This record gives sequence, structure tokens and C-alpha cells, in this order.
Amino acid sequence: MMITILFFGVILTGLIAEFSSKKLERFKDPIISFSVSIVLTLICVHILPEIFSSPNIGIGYYLLAGFLIQILLELLSKGIEHGHVHLYGKINGNQLFMIFIGLSIHSFIEGLPINTIENVHHGHHYHPDSTIDYHFSWLYLFMILIHKLPIAAVLIIFLNSIGVSKIKKYGLLIVFASTSPIGALLGEKLIEFSFFNDWSLKFLAISCGMLLHITTLLIFEDHHQSKNKSKNIFTISLGIATGILLFSF
Repeated sequence: MMITILFFGVILTGLIAEFSSKKLERFKDPIISFSVSIVLTLICVHILPEIFSSPNIGIGYYLLAGFLIQILLELLSKGIEHGHVHLYGKINGNQLFMIFIGLSIHSFIEGLPINTIENVHHGHHYHPDSTIDYHFSWLYLFMILIHKLPIAAVLIIFLNSIGVSKIKKYGLLIVFASTSPIGALLGEKLIEFSFFNDWSLKFLAISCGMLLHITTLLIFEDHHQSKNKSKNIFTISLGIATGILLFSF
């Protein structure tokens, strides 16, 4: 069910962006700042405590690995995960391909923990009656959705801006919507192998490291580049307050 929500949520957001791209373009920056602030709140309040509740003293290296992986991926994606592309002038087919590959790898890695989180507390033995794990799985899914849905809209707006055909545009949207679900299915299969059977927390740490890079960079970038800093601070604060109110009780 979580995979279905993730897939169709991205598709639906992309279609909404297709038919209201001008309005979304106008409010794109505050929407992204707001959503990123919620994601950062969830990371600080829920995900990081979960990761460091483990006795695995080496888990911080996987968090750093995720941070570094995201830096490397942005050499391909040109920062589209941030809501804008750091590439100027006419974009050719090869450049579009590399941007999409970087974005897809990012999305794929984010999906890896989705079906493995139940194993964070219990090792290889899954307990279907574990309420804590069940709620944490949905919490992680909501965090990914809050991050991915604005990016799906940005992707459509970007593809429209460079004149991509409808068939190609919708094809790329479907592929993008599929990447996290594919990651979730692969992650579930990987932990069945002896080498990966304790990787649930490691997948989560890597994904968290990637999101930490994006959220902190975006918040600081938006704050320093914003012409109306007080308005931007309000948007960020509202996002943090929303994250606390929705997911901390």
C-alpha cells in the first residue's frame, strides 16, 4: 500500500503541475521552503533519534556517506532536487538525460528503507504486530512524500520550460514515480541475503544523510538569497511548527 501511495502520489502531483504550472511556478519557492522545513523537522525529531538509538557505533559513517552521495549526484542532477536546475542556456538531450539519471538515483536510494524499516528494531525477524515500527514506516513514507511531491511538480515545470514533448514528459514522470517503489522492493529483497540482513538502519542512515544535505542547503541558500528574509524566516518557521504539530504527538 505504501508503494502504491508513493507511485500514484507522484503521478497525480505531476499531472496537477501540468495543468496549473503557471500558478505553481509563482508559489514554487515558498512551497519548497515550507516542505523542506517539515522534512528537516521530521529528520531531527524522529529519524536521527531512531538511527542513533542503535548500539551500532559506525552508523554515523553511513549518514556521512549519504551526505557525500548527494553531493556527487548533484554533479548529474544539477540540483533539481532543490527545486531548480543550476544549468543555463539551452539544455540538450544528453544534459537532460544526465539530470534525470541523477534525480532517479536519488529517488531510488530514498526508497531503499521503505520496506525494511520494520527490521530496524528486530533484525531479520519481522514482527507484524509491532505498532512502533508500523507507525515509523508510515512516518518515513510521509517524509519522502513531502520531499518528492514538490520535486515531481518541479520536474514537470522544468520539462515544460525546455519544450519536451508530452509523450517524453509523461514517460519521464512515470519512470521518476517508479524509482522509489523499485528501491523499496529491492531493499526488501536485499535484506534477505546474509550480507545485507542488518542493513535496514544503514539504508535509513544513507537516505537521511542525503536529505540532510538537501534540506540544510536549501534552507541556508533560500535564507541568504531571499530578498524578503523576514517572509522566508516565517515560511521556514511555519514549516517547522507544522512538522512538530503533525508528527510529534
